[in-house]
Amino acid sequence: MKRFGFIFVSLIIMGSMILSACTTPAAQPTATAPAATNAPAATNTTAPVAVTLTVWHGFTGAEQDTLTTAIANFEAANPGVTVNTLAVPFDQLQNKFTTEASTGGGPDVFFGPKDWIGTLANSNLISPLDDISSQVGLDKLVQGAVDANKFKGKVWALPDSSDLMALWYNKKMLPTPPTTSDELIADAAKVGLAFNYGFYQAAGIIFAQGGQLFDSNQKAILDQGTGTVDALKWMLQVYQAPGVKSDTNGSNLDALFKGGQVGMIFNGEWATGDYVTALGADNLGIADPIKFPSGKTFAPFGGVKDVYLSANSKGDARNAAIKFLAFFAQPDTQALFSQKAGYIPTNASAQVTDPIVLGFIKQSQSTTYFPNEPEMGAVWTPAGDMITKVLTASADPTAVVATAVQTINTANNK
Repeated sequence: MKRFGFIFVSLIIMGSMILSACTTPAAQPTATAPAATNAPAATNTTAPVAVTLTVWHGFTGAEQDTLTTAIANFEAANPGVTVNTLAVPFDQLQNKFTTEASTGGGPDVFFGPKDWIGTLANSNLISPLDDISSQVGLDKLVQGAVDANKFKGKVWALPDSSDLMALWYNKKMLPTPPTTSDELIADAAKVGLAFNYGFYQAAGIIFAQGGQLFDSNQKAILDQGTGTVDALKWMLQVYQAPGVKSDTNGSNLDALFKGGQVGMIFNGEWATGDYVTALGADNLGIADPIKFPSGKTFAPFGGVKDVYLSANSKGDARNAAIKFLAFFAQPDTQALFSQKAGYIPTNASAQVTDPIVLGFIKQSQSTTYFPNEPEMGAVWTPAGDMITKVLTASADPTAVVATAVQTINTANNK
């Protein structure tokens, strides 16, 4: 009886448990269902957003080849981003960008010199970088190069290379370069000199002789003092000297130097790749800054090569553009351009051992500020005509300088 009672009680308990299981809501399965649903999403990797980044440039030769390599590296480091490039002849690039950007078009990013900053910034066609300075790597660059891109208190482009001219020489033809302007003329008679008398190329001579371009209000003052006139007289002496080949067409002069017909040429670091290909790196040298009768040294415009962010770049394309600028601030990218295209890095961490680049760095210690102000646009034609008239038409230097200054200031309402 006790045994039966025990069994009976047990059956009652078991029945209650079964009934409870059947009537109680299935809370446990309901609670775990969302976790099971969300688990795959937590472990999935999101595919990169497909973005097309449009980049314009005016590069040719070694610069263009190096850009192609750099872009391939950038795309590999940024899956989902495709870079479409458009090569525009350099002398047409600014106008093409201005025309298309003014109607909301154009590239996301483009390469250009710093002297475009004033005009493009005033037209609201480029974006200042101050608010994204750390994102694009401005804090990693030499401060002087960053400051070179300031206009109205803001930084308007990323400087990926310093930009200046120096005296190249062919070591096979001239083992020891000249150190003074008199030695330069004497050596030209022996090995030849390719002399570009365009204003940009010749400006370093004007500044070395004491000439000044603008005052603090961007009023032209080339006529103040005797520096500009003295420089024009010296240039006429060079123009007439034996062994000197003069032109304003840089391609013609490059051909003479690369062909070994002249042993010296004033040119920028942008020519490095082509010169090395033609003559070999071991046969090329950069002279120390040439000293002029004024006691000063050759003082070319000191600029930077820039990467610009268009004001029209928006959304995912703008985000990709910011990464693109940051990529060109990296030491490895700058070292690539230094090695392949002769660029002078603005990132001090970029490794530089090339004696040509080191030569340009030495010349960079004797340079002249290149104005970002839009008043610079009115300088080129009158200043170039000033030189041409003295060298090719025997015009009076004092008179042509006065005419150039008046023309520049009239155009700038000064």
